[in-house]
Amino acid sequence: MSEHNRNETAKLAQGAKWVIRQLLLEVESRGTEIELFDAVPGGYVIFYRLLQGNEAVVEEFAQKLSIGKTGNRLEVQHG
Repeated sequence: MSEHNRNETAKLAQGAKWVIRQLLLEVESRGTEIELFDAVPGGYVIFYRLLQGNEAVVEEFAQKLSIGKTGNRLEVQHG
C-alpha cells in the first residue's frame, strides 16, 4: 500500500479505514493498483482512479466487502 493511499484512508472513520485498506490489499494482490483521493474526513466515502489492472477486480472486492461502488466512488456501509 502506497504512503499516499495510507494517508487518504487515515482521513476516514475508523471502521471505513480498515475496510478500504482490506480492499487495497485484495486488489493489489491481484495485480490491480488504484490511487485513492478526496476521502471525506471522518466519513465513509472515498474516490479512486485505476492506475493499472482490471476494473472488474475492484468491483468484485468492493461487492465482497459490502462497499457501495458508483463509478469511482466507494462508500463503506455504516450505521
